[in-house]
Amino acid sequence: MAVVLDAMGGDFAPSAIVEGAILAARSGIKVYLVGTREALSPLESKPETGIELVYASEVVGMAESPAEALRKKIDSSIAVGVRLAKEKQVPFVSAGNTGACMAAALFVFGRIPGIKRPPIASVFPQTNGKKTVVLDVGANVDCQPESLLQFAVIGDAWAKAMLGIQNPTIGLLSNGSEREKGNALVHEAHEILSKSKLNFIGNVEGFDALAGRCDVIVTDGFAGNILLKAIEGVAHLFGHMIETNLPKDKKPAEEYLNLIQATKAYNPSAPEHCGAPLLGVNGHCYIVHGNADAKVIFGACQTSVKLGQSNLLELIQAGVRG
Repeated sequence: MAVVLDAMGGDFAPSAIVEGAILAARSGIKVYLVGTREALSPLESKPETGIELVYASEVVGMAESPAEALRKKIDSSIAVGVRLAKEKQVPFVSAGNTGACMAAALFVFGRIPGIKRPPIASVFPQTNGKKTVVLDVGANVDCQPESLLQFAVIGDAWAKAMLGIQNPTIGLLSNGSEREKGNALVHEAHEILSKSKLNFIGNVEGFDALAGRCDVIVTDGFAGNILLKAIEGVAHLFGHMIETNLPKDKKPAEEYLNLIQATKAYNPSAPEHCGAPLLGVNGHCYIVHGNADAKVIFGACQTSVKLGQSNLLELIQAGVRG
């Protein structure tokens, strides 16, 4: 039960990442923590059981070109981390440059045979207490209809491996549930998905990502990323409205406190939802929000361990073969 964790990625790196690594290690997860000597120096002077320090001399900035970083910074924490993850056969976790993580994972892990465009997936909470996986949420902004079929195959495998759903329902994101709705991409993808062996239920709307109408929603990375950010924004606004409207002159009633807690747990930005796996590569790469704090990093490590212990890769391979 181990992960490779990039100590240099994220808005609050390295301190928040180091704190998250400590939480993970104390829970029983073996952490290979990758970073510069300066960043990891606190753990040199005060070692933590369960954390192995791995040094990298370079850091990829959040605004750097992924292609340039992959080519020029071969000793970056991302490059070193992904190579180590492949060597140890464990997941790689980073809150760093998303493009650089994707590029390194594609280069080092390689694609699962048959996969052309690995997507990023995000798990949304449903109103019925279950979960919906949405993909792609940002890796591929321009897609062909065949790519959406592959996303559906990958999402089907995820729902089986990670959510325990035997025959996941698949929906295609559109601007209406009617068959005639959607653009050219949606129309062509609908035709292909209808002929597949998947449990395809037709078009779904953005609302359905939280309503529990299906287990998997497929879309291109452009629309998927907009959906993700919009839902995060609404959840943040709702939580803020509740907190700012609490009585100021007395202790909030228990009902208010329970509502705040429930809202935070339901928020797609909560720790259990704060990362997104890059799927379709021949390894596990878990990309975390750049604003991740220690608790989020800990949650990402926990989710990544579940990924590593699952049969997800085998299910994707079987799905691609048909």
